Amino acid sequence: MIDWTKLSEKLETARRDGRGIVLSTHVNADGDGLGSEIGLWSFLRSRGHVATMINDDPVPQKYRFLRGSEQILTYDPDHAARLVREAGLFVVLDNSSPERVGRMLPELQKGGAFTICIDHHAMVNPFWNLNCVDEEASASGQIVYEAIRAMGGTITPDIAEALYVSLVTDTGHFRFPRSTAHVHRIVADLMEKGSLSAPKIFRALYEDIQPGMNRLIAYALADAHYEYGGRFAWARLTKVQLEACNGLDEDTGDLVNMLLAVDGVVAAALFKELPEGKTKVSLRSRGDVDVNALASQFGGGGHKNASGVTMTRPFEDGVRQIVEGMRETLPPAEHAGARAITP
Repeated sequence: MIDWTKLSEKLETARRDGRGIVLSTHVNADGDGLGSEIGLWSFLRSRGHVATMINDDPVPQKYRFLRGSEQILTYDPDHAARLVREAGLFVVLDNSSPERVGRMLPELQKGGAFTICIDHHAMVNPFWNLNCVDEEASASGQIVYEAIRAMGGTITPDIAEALYVSLVTDTGHFRFPRSTAHVHRIVADLMEKGSLSAPKIFRALYEDIQPGMNRLIAYALADAHYEYGGRFAWARLTKVQLEACNGLDEDTGDLVNMLLAVDGVVAAALFKELPEGKTKVSLRSRGDVDVNALASQFGGGGHKNASGVTMTRPFEDGVRQIVEGMRETLPPAEHAGARAITP
């Protein structure tokens, strides 16, 4: 259980002093990062706080239906940088790693803001002055919901929509282990308070895809490799393929889940070759296979069964290192009959 007294005190001090609050999440923001961010921002605004959302990247197209998403600033070295430097409070959601706030980190270090982390990942980083972390929570949006309730807040329709998206995306539409009865009770409250249309939100998140995304799926699945006795599946999308499909900004998180869904697969990886020599790696697993431990070796992070990392080495080298690293990540019994690595 998180003691919300300290958070409440810091928020009240910022409101009383009139100093701005900046909210952010991790680079390449997902549904949980954006949903928890917008949910908390909507609550703060309803309480009279001066609050601004600033992210390293633009909001992905699939999440732009969220009310409040149009208020998220994309970081720039002028206006947004000044807001970060002058903030009284800086709150990061769904992210415990300072490096993963992106380009605003140097400005945050220069400023005098009191820093707060609200997260459900296992890592607690001493960089943040206050850590409100519950690794048993299904999503960061669940923690924001509980914080609003603890501080006597009202769940408005805008808050309900944002936190619902946080929960449905980070629970894999309630198929992951932390989709508890408590989580479903929260969802019921959000649906009642927000008069949400679950079919409409599902369509926005998973069905309103562009033709280019279907081509990316075809590229990735045609390239699928199955290693270590068929227990590890991986695929890659090259920069040429991404550019040809206008897919550099596409959210391909569901694609790696397609690889994990194959019979016998217990871990999966999707590699995306990005501009400027970067490689984005999405990792998923089942049961006790800890892909977060592997991602952490390369500066990434996440959960035991869902993690990621952005690597700054040649694309094929990054592929090979992750594929070879999976050899030690899988349980020893799974190594029998391993097939050759063929990147």
